[in-house]
Amino acid sequence: MTTLIKTCVRFTTIGTLLIRYFDNNQRGSAILLIHGLGGSLESWTNNIESFSTRHRVIALDLPGFGLSDKPRIDYTIDFYVNFLKKFIKKLKIIRPFLIGSSLGGHIVIELAIRNPKSVDKVVLISPAGSLPKSFKGTLALKRYIKIVGAKSAVEVREILSSVDNSMVNRTYAEALYKRISLPGAKYAFISALKGSARAARYNRKLEKINAKMLLIWGKNDRIIPAKFIRPFLEHGDSRIIVFENCGHRPHVENAELFNKAVKDFLME
Repeated sequence: MTTLIKTCVRFTTIGTLLIRYFDNNQRGSAILLIHGLGGSLESWTNNIESFSTRHRVIALDLPGFGLSDKPRIDYTIDFYVNFLKKFIKKLKIIRPFLIGSSLGGHIVIELAIRNPKSVDKVVLISPAGSLPKSFKGTLALKRYIKIVGAKSAVEVREILSSVDNSMVNRTYAEALYKRISLPGAKYAFISALKGSARAARYNRKLEKINAKMLLIWGKNDRIIPAKFIRPFLEHGDSRIIVFENCGHRPHVENAELFNKAVKDFLME
C-alpha cells in the first residue's frame, strides 16, 4: 500500500454498513473505482496515484469484500447498484467517471443504464454480465473460485498461478488469503459470484447508456475471454482497446499503458 493510499483511507456508514474507502479529497472531476470479485481498494494501487494528478479519486471495498462489513445477505447486482447510489450521494460525488473491473464492470454498467444522467464517462475492464446464460464458467474462473477453500497463503498462490500469471505475486496472494479468511468473506464471495451469474444480461440494454464508454480487455484473459466483447462492438459509443500480453487485470499487468489510455479518454 502506498503512502498516499494509507493517508487517505477512511470509513463511513452507508445504512447499517461500515464501509472502508479511499478519497484523496482533491478538487476537480471525480473518478470512482469499483473492484472485481475478491478485490478491494488495493486492487487500484498501481492506478490511484496516476489518476490523482488531475482528479478526485475515490475507491472502496464493496460490501462483502476488503475491510468493509460482510453481513449474510444476498449480494446481487441490484443490491450493489442501490448501495453505490447511496455511497455516491453520501460522499457528494457529482457525475463521476466510473471505472469497473470484472464484477465491478457489471455493477458499473447497470448503474449507468439505470441512472444515465448521474454518470459522466464509463471505463470497463473485462466486465462480467455480458456472458450468455448458457455459459457455465471458464476453467480459469472455476479454479479461481477455489480460493475460498484454501488453507494457506501458499495454497492461494498455487491456485492463482494456475489461473493468471499476473496474480502469482506472493504479497498479493498473502493479502487475498487474509481477506478471504475474514468472517463472512467466503459467503460474500460466493454470493456475489452467483448474483452476477443470475442477473439479467445487459447486452440489449447498452444503448440506454448515454455516457461514452471505454472498454479495455486483456487478449489473454482466461477468466472472461475477450470473445465476449461482441455486445460492445455493436454499441456505437464504445471505444475498445485490447491489451496484448495481458490477462484479466490490465490495470495491474500494464498499469502505465492502462493509466495513459484512461486519462486520455477522460480528457477528451
